[in-house]
Amino acid sequence: MGATQEQIGFYADASVYDILHTPGTALEVDGLLAMHDRFVRSKRRAMVLEPACGSGRYLRVLGRRGVRCEGYDLDGGMVGYANDRLRALGVDGIARARVGSMTDDAARAGVFTFAFNLINTVRHLGSDQEMDLHLSSTARSLAPGGVYALGLSTSAPGLEFPSEDVWSAKRGRVGVVQTVQYEPAGEGSRDERVYSHVAVTTPKGVRHQDSSYTLRTYTQEQWLELIARSAMRLVCVVNEVGDEIDVPVCGYGIYILRPD
Repeated sequence: MGATQEQIGFYADASVYDILHTPGTALEVDGLLAMHDRFVRSKRRAMVLEPACGSGRYLRVLGRRGVRCEGYDLDGGMVGYANDRLRALGVDGIARARVGSMTDDAARAGVFTFAFNLINTVRHLGSDQEMDLHLSSTARSLAPGGVYALGLSTSAPGLEFPSEDVWSAKRGRVGVVQTVQYEPAGEGSRDERVYSHVAVTTPKGVRHQDSSYTLRTYTQEQWLELIARSAMRLVCVVNEVGDEIDVPVCGYGIYILRPD
């Protein structure tokens, strides 16, 4: 995802972000490729796009599996880190990242058989208008028969309570622990507030990073109405391994979208 001014503490440090988020990526890519095989109708060789690619963890796994792929991210530090890692792995000939925004035509038109964006990254877009621009630009990037797998959690106003998650990971002599607190949107608001505390342990000691940001909320009705008036149409909703599920009333799903 791209860093904003509010996120500068954690998301500007690409290596810390990558250490924390990389575990489990290979299994996630298994699910993405299953979605590609099931839903893409194009006979072209697979070409995958990741909007808001962050540190490039998905691009690395895809590239090592021989899948041509591109990503873009608003944050130049993330993009630089992603491309450095791709070069180090020797897959920069088929996998790369570039600077670009989710609301602009950051990707080449008509090229990609499959695009994906997981774990609520699109909820960093601050309005329905920005989401509509993103869906339109992604639709233009897809080749005929291509699909977009978009992971998003819907909300149920008045039924949600503050919650907390804790993640940890280690790479070499660096350990990262992130505690994230979620404050649901208040009455009449579409903004969920997220507070992050990260502790990074190295041989030199422990440093702490605090940041906060806003995620836009969507009820099931709001989200389905937005898709219905967008440049995409809903094919179905799946879980992380590609099995079809009911449209969540409140919770996470991966929405398989196809351009109209």
